[in-house]
Amino acid sequence: RIMADEPPAKKVKVEGGSDLKNVEALLLAECKKHPQWIAPQDQTSMAPPKDYAENTLDGNKVLEPIDKGLLGQAVQNLLKKSRLQLVNHPKGGRFLRYVSEEQAQQQVERFGGLSTNELLVYQKIEEAKTKGLFHRDLKSRTGITNPNTIRTIIEKLMKRKLIKDFTSVHTGKKKMYILAELEPSAELTGGNWYTAGELDMDLVETSSKLALHFFKSRGRKGGSVSEVRDFIKAKGVINCDLTVEEVLQLVETLLYDSKIERLVIDDSQLPAGERTFRLLNPPSVSLDHFSSIPSALCPFALGGYPVQPADCPYFEYWLGL
Repeated sequence: RIMADEPPAKKVKVEGGSDLKNVEALLLAECKKHPQWIAPQDQTSMAPPKDYAENTLDGNKVLEPIDKGLLGQAVQNLLKKSRLQLVNHPKGGRFLRYVSEEQAQQQVERFGGLSTNELLVYQKIEEAKTKGLFHRDLKSRTGITNPNTIRTIIEKLMKRKLIKDFTSVHTGKKKMYILAELEPSAELTGGNWYTAGELDMDLVETSSKLALHFFKSRGRKGGSVSEVRDFIKAKGVINCDLTVEEVLQLVETLLYDSKIERLVIDDSQLPAGERTFRLLNPPSVSLDHFSSIPSALCPFALGGYPVQPADCPYFEYWLGL
């Protein structure tokens, strides 16, 4: 069945030569009906569905009578026109993806003039999504062994604003590449705490002071991570919108510094925004016992005189504290 937006194709005559345009129309129609299975026979690593044989270039009943050379030419023509895309199948192998005429026009406007290798590099960066790729990753995934070739391709794609570079907090100043319209994952960039791969100490210190101020204003009542986030946002002091996870990192830093304490001992099962904390009251007496133990810093002992506990004038006083 030919889809409505495709021009009806004439019956292909196998003998006496076939019209290439008719073959292209038939191929488009079949690819649209079977979007993931009309593909070259390189899918040996995947488990095919029951109707797999009918939905391949070799076994499809509609395409089977067509001369293989003519069919291959039709595939190449449609790939060049961006009416078909040869993409990786999630289960292995590749398939031909149908592309509407409108989408194809957009593809031509965006990717027109790019070579096969340039399109291959773009596709590998696209497949990486928000994780990005290093220069060495592109070399191994594309099979382009010349580093200068990849460098030239990257420069061209960046000039056309198809991709952009960024640095990861885990790899220093080594550049990674991502599609221009995407943003790298917070795991790689460090989120709002980092700017150009460098920790923004001013932001961390300012946010930390605001969070501590929140807990001081709440006293022993305390509050949740979401409330801390709202408090910081309402102050309008910082020019970014911290996520709940980032505010939790901030609050847990205060926890490790013994400035606040958890209201729920085991809150690991609670969502980040619902975890609650409160100000930790300072101890009423010094916990630095070592500095107040007799003989630890005894002036007599430091003077070289042998001192016994029974002779120490401070020992009885210390035991009475």
